[in-house]
Amino acid sequence: MKLKYLLNSILFLTIQLHNIHIASEPLSQQYSWAIVGAGVAGITALAVLLDSGIEPSTIAWIDPEFNIGRMGKYYRNIPGNVQTQRLLLYLHECPYFKDINSAYKDALYTYKLEEYQPLYVIVDPLIDFTTYLCNKVVPIKDTITSLEYHNNYWSLQSNHGTIKAQKVILAIGAYPKKLNYDIPEIPLDDALDKDILATYVSTDDCIAVFGGMHSAILILKYLSECCSVKQIINFYIDPYFYDAPGLEGDTAWWAKNVLEKNPPSNLTRVLSTVENRERFLPLCNKVIYAIGYEQNPIIVNGTTNLLFDENTGIIDHNLYGIGIAFPPTGIVNGQKIAKNGLITYLTYAKRLVPQWIAQDKYKEPIASFGINKDQELPWI
Repeated sequence: MKLKYLLNSILFLTIQLHNIHIASEPLSQQYSWAIVGAGVAGITALAVLLDSGIEPSTIAWIDPEFNIGRMGKYYRNIPGNVQTQRLLLYLHECPYFKDINSAYKDALYTYKLEEYQPLYVIVDPLIDFTTYLCNKVVPIKDTITSLEYHNNYWSLQSNHGTIKAQKVILAIGAYPKKLNYDIPEIPLDDALDKDILATYVSTDDCIAVFGGMHSAILILKYLSECCSVKQIINFYIDPYFYDAPGLEGDTAWWAKNVLEKNPPSNLTRVLSTVENRERFLPLCNKVIYAIGYEQNPIIVNGTTNLLFDENTGIIDHNLYGIGIAFPPTGIVNGQKIAKNGLITYLTYAKRLVPQWIAQDKYKEPIASFGINKDQELPWI
């Protein structure tokens, strides 16, 4: 099942990306701008940068895959928690997106505005948008591992050499956070696809699920509906809540109508205390960590501990951050949470990219370290 899924995914991406002309090494030694990352945040930042009048040939866009990041690679089949009307708002407000020739983009208009769609409904048109943007700028299919600032240029070290740019936007994304319990793990990326999750479990399994937000509740739904496991034990810290950025769509409906009114008989939810972990974890033979995401590692001037000012987007001199790795935050139900999603990234980019273009003097960032590693983050 997993092999068939992977082969189908590879075939789909091959068909979708065949028109992109991507360099395997830098076409120029120096650029005015470099954007690292081609997920939703990287796409958004690039579109706004182009719309601000930056010459396309002076922009290097760097990503190892150009397939909409983690969302395109792993999450396309997940039921979304964004209504169609919000997807269309992004489509119309993100520069150039509404003008591209794409059957997938046109299909967005056929869905009911108030409905919640699987993520492929937005991933597929974003792949076409990626093709459009790649043919405007200088796309480089590579991985950036480190950056150093010398003589008014950032030197970006890649697997194939060095790329230099005066200004750099990091949209580097994030990966699922883990805990260190000595129990075989089902990776979150696989657990969020119900068909793949089913290949990991059996009727004799007792599954521990850590987390209490959208992804964790969705996995509880999958395990109780689609996977005949012996027992599910959910360890959580904070109670879930409804409406953005909490539970929405199918996951919210299941929580309200099943989890709260008639919970599955094989599901136990407990606070993640020392006592409860000591009592229940020994019963579990597999674990899923749905506790948020950590910034993908990158070395900047010798360190991975990056200061980030969410109010200005500044990481360092002429170095800026956007996306799940460098999110703005807000207070919801008394909790500080990261703000993520299509409209959030677009609003953030439209506010800050013009400032980044005009930025001449470096302002020391206020002490904020990208993703708060102690907080569970909602995903799109």
